[in-house]
Amino acid sequence: MTAEKKIWRAYLAGPEVFLPDPGAAAGVLRGLCARHGIVGVFPLDGAVKAQADESPAAHAARIRAANLDLIRGADLMLANAGPFRGPSADDGTAYEMGYATALGRPVFAYTATEDSLLARTRAHFTLTRDGQAGLWRDPDGQMVEDFGLGANLMLVDPAITAWGTAGPHGLYHGAEAAVRAAAAWIAAQ
Repeated sequence: MTAEKKIWRAYLAGPEVFLPDPGAAAGVLRGLCARHGIVGVFPLDGAVKAQADESPAAHAARIRAANLDLIRGADLMLANAGPFRGPSADDGTAYEMGYATALGRPVFAYTATEDSLLARTRAHFTLTRDGQAGLWRDPDGQMVEDFGLGANLMLVDPAITAWGTAGPHGLYHGAEAAVRAAAAWIAAQ
């Protein structure tokens, strides 16, 4: 009698839910996962339709709860931490990454860009250099972090990037690289 092989589930975090055809994006991501023996779980798998007379805030709360349930049911997360509506990652994706991390799930973050967060921020805003402190500042005088990473330092996990070839800024370059790294992590379990 052989032991049953574990089925590994990966929550597919990212702004793909906002695309004109999120189902197509989910299909591509699930296909990448399936090639490596991973079941991809897309946020819309827990789709929650608005109920009659339900406020938008109540509907949003139910969507949030459904997505958190999907994350709890996953073994790991693949997260598109690339720029969304500006130089930074989608804030919902960032929240989900933190939630998964707090649950002890490994998060394999990726981006399609090879630019650092600083480079992307410089492309969106006129930054100045604080000569005395050597810091970059945005038009409001707020510091812009310059660690050479592809996302905010809280979204880049060097321990996870050790499972595969991370891009030049600490994130995997593309979803396929992140899935391969996740598969390598699974093989080591």
